[in-house]
Amino acid sequence: MQMLTSDTPANKMARHGRGMIYVHSKAMVVDDIYTIVGSANINQRSMDGRRDTEIAMGCWETMPGNENLVTDGHVQGLRKSLWAEHFGVYEEVFEFPKSIECVRRVQELASLNWQNYLDTKSCSFYTDEDKPESGHMLSYPINVNKSGDISPATDNGFFPDTTAPILGTKSSYLPAD
Repeated sequence: MQMLTSDTPANKMARHGRGMIYVHSKAMVVDDIYTIVGSANINQRSMDGRRDTEIAMGCWETMPGNENLVTDGHVQGLRKSLWAEHFGVYEEVFEFPKSIECVRRVQELASLNWQNYLDTKSCSFYTDEDKPESGHMLSYPINVNKSGDISPATDNGFFPDTTAPILGTKSSYLPAD
């Protein structure tokens, strides 16, 4: 293996086994009864209707006569499958996603996965036996104070090994305030 010694962002990411992931597909599951899966981004290019070609599929699944009753059907199965895949584990508390216990456990696992991502040993080219168990659902690295102000949760304000700002940049399409 060639040693990556220069201090460029690309070499830092390669040394630590990290890389930016660009996800093109999107999925949303609402209350285990509705899902939409598609390719559109929430930006001018995707929503304009004159530039990119986008596609989406929606599914609404309820019991006849009761539009708010979860059916233990395909939509709920999709959520459970996605959570198991992205958290690296499926726990009984995930059966009740509206419960505070579930919300806290999801936050705890996402925070743990973020810490594992930051740990260069867990992200480098070690054997699977040396790596800590984790999924790839991470908490977004921001802090929100009581007044709602947002700040990056990293020392330098960037994603690890990159110059990509956590808070991004203001859009020229949206109003500033």
